[in-house]
Amino acid sequence: MYRLAIATALIVALAACASNEGTAPCTATTAAASCSVYKSPLDEPSRPAPPAHTQLASTPLPYGFLPWAEGFDGELRFVIGDEMRVTLPFYDDEDVTTTVAPDGNIYLELIGAVAADGRTPDSLERELETRYAKYLRFPDVGVVPSAFASRQVFVGGEVKNPGIYPLTGPTGVLEAVYQAGGFLDTARQNNVALIRRGPNNQPMLRYLDLKAFSSEATPTQNTLLAPFDIVVVPKSNIAKVNQFVDQYINNVVPFSHNFSYNLVDFSPN
Repeated sequence: MYRLAIATALIVALAACASNEGTAPCTATTAAASCSVYKSPLDEPSRPAPPAHTQLASTPLPYGFLPWAEGFDGELRFVIGDEMRVTLPFYDDEDVTTTVAPDGNIYLELIGAVAADGRTPDSLERELETRYAKYLRFPDVGVVPSAFASRQVFVGGEVKNPGIYPLTGPTGVLEAVYQAGGFLDTARQNNVALIRRGPNNQPMLRYLDLKAFSSEATPTQNTLLAPFDIVVVPKSNIAKVNQFVDQYINNVVPFSHNFSYNLVDFSPN
């Protein structure tokens, strides 16, 4: 009889909680009998919505460019001209120092050409071990970078000193612009183009809002650069209008903005 009374009370309490569901969240001070055994979304404290970041206007990609695929992960990757030491602990006579050739390959006597451009040492080690396993009983391989080619980025457009700049460490697009002397007054800072080699050496392109990065610290708008990236800062709309006026009016029509004239009155006095 006592158990039946307890069971009845529990059923009544759960029914009361179900009838109140959606009216008020359960809190630490709410009676246990009026709360469901399952948490409701209303039990979670309200959280402020994350700040809305400035979104770039949808700008179509020029013909021939691939959509952007983020692939820079911060790991060291070989580029053309890098030098590496390939070692095989059980076969000293196979150890060699080699350089990434202009075609992106390294050439090893026993296994021939191996693609190396854009790859990490770990990735290269795994492929070399697979390739050497066809000829050697113990194909353990070590790949150690021994010298680096010049890693460069190209910065052009509306910057003070366009040109080629060394990439000596983690560098974002905005830092590269500062290396190039900063923006000109005619620069469009919210639509900077970043071009990078993608799959099959086809160029990828994305537009970055460096103005949003400066004002809102939006990290995705200051992408880390990879070797041989190209940064192009376009002209602002006002600059384009001024260029149009200069090319199609000032240089064609012999018109002077400083032109002045005097009215001469030829009527009799």
